[in-house]
Amino acid sequence: MNSEDQENIAPVPEENAPEVKALFNVEILSIIKEAQSKHGLRHNHYQRYREYCSRKLQRLRKVLNFKMGDKRKVTPKKITENVFNDARFIMMMVMTCERAWSTAMELKQDVESNPRKRHHMIERFRKSVKIANELVELCENSARVNARTKLECQAYCSYITGVLMFEQQSWVKARDNFQKTQTIYHKLAETLSKEEQRVYEVMVKEVNPNVRYCAYMIDDKSAMDDLVHLHSTNRQDPLLADKLDSLIAESRERQASTMSELVWRKRTIRVKNNKVRLFLIGVKDLDANLTQADNNDRDGKIELYDNALTECKDAIQVTKDDIKSDPNSKTGGEVSDLQFLHSYLSYLRLTKMIQRNLLVVEDLKTRAPELRLDEAGDASPVVTTGKKQVRPVDFIRLYDSMLQNLNDLANLPGLEDDAEMRSEIDVQQLAFKAYRCFYAAQSKTNDKCWTEAMALFDRVLVHARSAIDAFQLFTPVTPIMVDIDSLQNLVETIAFNQYRVHAAAVLSTTKLTSDEGASIDRKKPLMERLEQYDESVNMSAKAADASVMSSAFPPPFQPVPCKPVFFDLAQSQIDFPSLESKLKSSTQQRSGIGGLISNLWGGWGSKK
Repeated sequence: MNSEDQENIAPVPEENAPEVKALFNVEILSIIKEAQSKHGLRHNHYQRYREYCSRKLQRLRKVLNFKMGDKRKVTPKKITENVFNDARFIMMMVMTCERAWSTAMELKQDVESNPRKRHHMIERFRKSVKIANELVELCENSARVNARTKLECQAYCSYITGVLMFEQQSWVKARDNFQKTQTIYHKLAETLSKEEQRVYEVMVKEVNPNVRYCAYMIDDKSAMDDLVHLHSTNRQDPLLADKLDSLIAESRERQASTMSELVWRKRTIRVKNNKVRLFLIGVKDLDANLTQADNNDRDGKIELYDNALTECKDAIQVTKDDIKSDPNSKTGGEVSDLQFLHSYLSYLRLTKMIQRNLLVVEDLKTRAPELRLDEAGDASPVVTTGKKQVRPVDFIRLYDSMLQNLNDLANLPGLEDDAEMRSEIDVQQLAFKAYRCFYAAQSKTNDKCWTEAMALFDRVLVHARSAIDAFQLFTPVTPIMVDIDSLQNLVETIAFNQYRVHAAAVLSTTKLTSDEGASIDRKKPLMERLEQYDESVNMSAKAADASVMSSAFPPPFQPVPCKPVFFDLAQSQIDFPSLESKLKSSTQQRSGIGGLISNLWGGWGSKK
């Protein structure tokens, strides 16, 4: 068998082996999801998955010797209890359902261009439901299948039935079947280990949008907010893709019909064009979706901004066309309502572009190198994980774009005399200039232009402190796109960066010759050769060497006197007692044999 056949199916005893009372256990959901991810459904390629199901069925029928006729004629056969002696019969029926389901989903992609395919699609869904019901009946009536497999069959059948009811717009039946699927998978997940729970929990979340949509179609209006959020995250089921698009469009149409004017910068603007109304309603939905989105999902937020900017571009173009045909806008006097509306749309476009670029900056910061210099003054290497290495130039380019956007904001028609707007723009310009100078200083540091780097760090301090002082002097009307706490942290890090650059500049002018480096005795502790500089000393944990020591340990021995010395200064003034009596007694005792011996010895070599 091919590697595709190696699934998590419980083994069946051979004919000659002793009988083992082991129940069939087939993890249907895990097998299906793994096959779908490997064979096309990761990219919604249903044809490829259908072809895989056909090959899988052919292999299973061959292994199980379950032939459906011969080469000339097809004779359909059902799997009965008498034939059901292998767990792979369950997978054969599941693959038959999956083949019919994938064929229906493939036809669904072409329904809009060819409505005649809808009937064929419904028939494929019905066939899938029919085989799923036969699978449930077979497993329920068999004593060879364990309880978990029976529950998985019921959940799978409920999901396939819910899909058919969904396409036939039987919303109540579809909701009931989807809810039954969620209940079974949720109960199964509670009884399994954490590793096995994940696939069931993901399936419960995938079915939830279908349940909410059915509830909305049954006049449950509270489900509308959830559907809008699901549409914005692009995580809805493929079954809902076209339906959610039309649903969101209808909802915005209803809201746009009641929207006739808006107020901005203390001026009321009439909105007549329906396309502009739809965009303004979409901006409100964008703010709500950004609030509900995960903070770590920056790619998803950037995609939301890109979609909103595309719609904003179309709304601006429509407004320009209206201005050309409006007689009040052709006079050179006061700014007309359409011109002020154009300024408002341009304001939205520029602010959303700045917010998008700030998200890109935050994403780059997670992969950007810090200003960290080695002893030689070179930038430390950066380890990248499959992505392009981030350079300070990337930040500079983004902040240049944001500064240009702020300049365009200041020059919008109708805002020349708005002092509050001008103050807000000035504060943000100072903050963005500070960040731009900071990354420019990093770039100069990497290029070893120490003088320019020091000057740019000084300029960062000037701009950052000016922005902080200006922010404390007024209360902004609109939200400021600058984080003041981040600016204060930037000011605190400048001194450290300046010291590092200064040290690197000094070290770059101090280079050891080869003779000087060779004459250094590196076995000596550093405390004993402080007057010598050695570049090869690296105290990192990876390159630590026993010969590189800051001081000798254990310390060397030093000579010390064994006992103190006393000086006897009173010896000449002391009268010692006489010892003659003791000397005479010792002489008398040496008489006799001792005296004889002393006389004999005294004769030899005595001095005359």
